Amino acid sequence: MLSALDALTRPAYFDTYLGHLESDDILVELERSGKELNALIASMTEEQLDHRYAPGKWSIRQVVQHLVDTELIFNYRAIRIGREETSQNLEGFDENAYAAKADGSRLSGSDLMAFFHAVRTSTGLLYQTFSDTQLELVGIASGNRIQIKSLFYINAGHTLHHAAVIRERYLQK
Repeated sequence: MLSALDALTRPAYFDTYLGHLESDDILVELERSGKELNALIASMTEEQLDHRYAPGKWSIRQVVQHLVDTELIFNYRAIRIGREETSQNLEGFDENAYAAKADGSRLSGSDLMAFFHAVRTSTGLLYQTFSDTQLELVGIASGNRIQIKSLFYINAGHTLHHAAVIRERYLQK
């Protein structure tokens, strides 16, 4: 993991995601991770997007929807921590329950990726609305201390993590 990320306030379980980052430039990593995911998904057929590497595992389509949902939630956390005067104690979410209720079949693969890119674009713009002082603010989410800046790095690393999972588990034949 990059030494610049060591000082971030975050739960240790996010280090798996941060370990995928190559730069401490948040905007560069958000762009790079989005491009990497797009390169994987863009050429897939609808049938391939519905592939599960094992029974009970998410389809590739569900993985992408999970990335969208999680990024929206992390952006919401950043807004709550950064814009409110009082310390936040934000509840967690059950990613498996979200995946079970999201009907990814309602969007084509290209529409799902357009959704991802719209959220990713908004993430980069949202990041730019925070001052350096605000980016250092810490709140509580899922019972853990988390810094605003960490949330943006985690968004990028989370995407890279799942891109690697898709390559390793879904595309290996």
